[in-house]
Amino acid sequence: MIQLFKNRGLLFLSLSSGVSQLGDRLTHMVIITLIGTMYPGRVRAFSDFAITFSLPVIILAPFVGVFVDHWNRRTIMFRCHLIQAILIFLTPSFILLFKSIFPIWILVFLFFALDVFNNTAKNATVPDLVEYNDLVSANSFIITMARIATFLGMVGGGYLIKWTGWHLGFYIDASTHLTAGLLALGMGANFLFEPVKKIELSIHRELKRSLKIFISDLKELGILLIKDRVVDFVMISVFILPFSAAIAYTVLIYIIQQEFGMGTAGVGWLGGIIGTGMFFGGILMGFLGKRFSRAKIILFSMAILALFFLIGPLFVAPAFLYLISFVSGAVFSFVGIAQDTILQEDVIKEVRGRIFATKEFIVNLAFLLCAVSIGIVSNVAKPWTILRIVGIIITAITISAFFIQHLIPVEIRKRL
Repeated sequence: MIQLFKNRGLLFLSLSSGVSQLGDRLTHMVIITLIGTMYPGRVRAFSDFAITFSLPVIILAPFVGVFVDHWNRRTIMFRCHLIQAILIFLTPSFILLFKSIFPIWILVFLFFALDVFNNTAKNATVPDLVEYNDLVSANSFIITMARIATFLGMVGGGYLIKWTGWHLGFYIDASTHLTAGLLALGMGANFLFEPVKKIELSIHRELKRSLKIFISDLKELGILLIKDRVVDFVMISVFILPFSAAIAYTVLIYIIQQEFGMGTAGVGWLGGIIGTGMFFGGILMGFLGKRFSRAKIILFSMAILALFFLIGPLFVAPAFLYLISFVSGAVFSFVGIAQDTILQEDVIKEVRGRIFATKEFIVNLAFLLCAVSIGIVSNVAKPWTILRIVGIIITAITISAFFIQHLIPVEIRKRL
């Protein structure tokens, strides 16, 4: 790992990625503060925010790879961060000009659409910077930097925005994205990041081709869902992740920020605790995954999460919500790692990549639908009631997953 610090390209990519993550978390924190200021008492506003930042991923998922494969990747990262910095810098002016939060949703959509391009370009660049045998270490290095930045952005960002206010917070946030773009330029000479084959790109033809491939991937998944009970089990458990994330980004943030009056700093600790749960969950899964059935770990995690959501309204206290957040973070790691491992072992190599890509699309689509549903239900139900409803839904998903798991042939089930 130490020798990776000597790799200039990887070092600057990691620094750019870390600062970018810091900026993304600050973006979340400053907009959450703005929502609390402009729309107090409305869970729906947090739901709208969740919809706005997840929608670009769903729309662009089938197409973004086309552009990344045909454009200079260092240039993509620099320009994305530069435009993001400009958008964030202009946001306070738009708020004062329109006296409404609606223009902010347009800016947020554009901001996170650029993030899709940036993140795809970053992941595609890593193999150009290190030897094949160093890929795992390089990815671990980048992710570690990003995790540290995420924690600092959520916890530190919560106090920073509380101290500076959302106006100045936007300008500080813009500076982080500009810095991330400049760091991307430090990876090396521009020609090192040119596409392998420079061909004349027909946007219409390539986008049509990408959409056709994406639809084919969905069909491939549909066939596997009919034939393979292991894939059925994994895909139904996938819905636990977006349900938990949607609740965290809507109901839990609202309760911490407004019902408990803990403000942006309290929300920052919420995100930091979730991240801590994910960190320790990932470490613990390294031990549990070797000792227990991965399918049973998924079922147990789902059952625990359902129980917490069901009994949550009985324990109306910040400490209990933070406990739910920590457990949710750990469950994210348990379920996510177990799901990926099962699919890697069960799905044949020829379609593995397509199945994982489609899984990510389903996760983001499910998150969007959950956020929309929570926004609608929040008009007639209180936050604590929504938590109980989600607990009932997760319980139903857990029971369904349990029965599907028992339909898997015994010889296969023993390997899970």
